[in-house]
Amino acid sequence: KKSKIRGVVSEGMICAEDEIGLGESHDGIMVLASEIEPGTAAADYFDLKDDVLIEIGLTPNRCDAMGHIGVARDLLAAINVNQNKDLKLNWPSVMELNPSANSLPIEIEVLAQDDAPRYCGLTIRNVKVAPSPEWLQQSLRTIGLSPINNVVDITNYVMHELGTPLHAFDYSKTNGKIVVKKAIEGEEFITLDGEKHKLSSQDLMITNGENSLCIAGVYGGLASGVSENTNSIFLEAAYFNPVSIRKTAKKLGLHTDASFRFERGVDVNIVPFALKRAASLIVELCNGELATELIDCYPT
Repeated sequence: KKSKIRGVVSEGMICAEDEIGLGESHDGIMVLASEIEPGTAAADYFDLKDDVLIEIGLTPNRCDAMGHIGVARDLLAAINVNQNKDLKLNWPSVMELNPSANSLPIEIEVLAQDDAPRYCGLTIRNVKVAPSPEWLQQSLRTIGLSPINNVVDITNYVMHELGTPLHAFDYSKTNGKIVVKKAIEGEEFITLDGEKHKLSSQDLMITNGENSLCIAGVYGGLASGVSENTNSIFLEAAYFNPVSIRKTAKKLGLHTDASFRFERGVDVNIVPFALKRAASLIVELCNGELATELIDCYPT
């Protein structure tokens, strides 16, 4: 729009790639080829795909519809009943998890079973952390998420697909062990955003038995997150007690996509499928190799 900048009338703004969401570069203004016909649609020139975004309103009791598959299941039921159809749901494909060897063993111990009734995990080695393929980045941008790297993007993609949050840890930080337990009263923990938080003995944590790695169901830790130097990961999917997660998220002022779902109650039965789905994509898109079988801690 027309405005005055330092007393001079400006008719508009010249932008860099990142300022208008067309790339990562911030080196300078974006220069287009001179032979482009004036009036050419930007979508055509940049090969931007058309997409349709459907926004739905959800009441807090409908956590089952906080993923695309959940919405599809609901629509399927309504159509089949009201239109006398026999439609079937197209579930995303997952691979059979058959690791060649348990080359990256992980021991999982859940001490706080009331707050973590179901906890699943597996390890993947030789992961190449890099930018995601364009289709995956575009899928995330369409729903308002910023791509980070292929591993993190896959966990976000599957969360919005199935409604089940997942988290990837740098395997080297686990010391081969995962212990799910309550925090130590007064313990300080630095989250992925670099902020320091003071914990209470009511907060559920994912630890390696000695050091805390993640505020369970809320926010990952800075020290254990996946980075460009990561080559092996521990991948978790879980069902956490909604009341426990809600109290921790509210107390710490951390409201994330994961806590939003966990505090409303995710589907406990879909947890292993979500883990298999994410693992399949990591093997496919990150050149990873399964390094252990899926471990499912579900005592009751």
